[in-house]
Amino acid sequence: MTETPASDLRDAIERIEIAYEYLISFAGEGIDRETVKAGTSQTKDYVADFDSGLEDGYEAALAVPDHHDEFDTENYRAFLDDMASEIDEARTVLQLLGEQESVTSPMADNLNGMAVFQSVMMKFFFLDELTGHLERDPAE
Repeated sequence: MTETPASDLRDAIERIEIAYEYLISFAGEGIDRETVKAGTSQTKDYVADFDSGLEDGYEAALAVPDHHDEFDTENYRAFLDDMASEIDEARTVLQLLGEQESVTSPMADNLNGMAVFQSVMMKFFFLDELTGHLERDPAE
């Protein structure tokens, strides 16, 4: 299948979801500054994937109307415009986390508790429901 904004959006949402689920799981492991060592590199990889997934997903969502006129509406654009500041905030938090020498479970737990992450995740899931039917093979 050809890469399109809708398929790129689905791919980015999948990457975001995998990274978010990892961080939620990591939050429950109780890894503090004394016990964190080997897992920091892997955790930082997921943080980086989450960050790039947010960027890529938002860019793909912005491009969907270029290929699908039904999304070239004021409401769709307003939804994405309102989402921009949350994407920026979430990415800043992820980049700050990625800069740390070590990532602890409480850091991941606090990230998960931030309303901005819950909001961004739900908005991406909403976008997935809105656009998920686009360019899919009818046999699927």
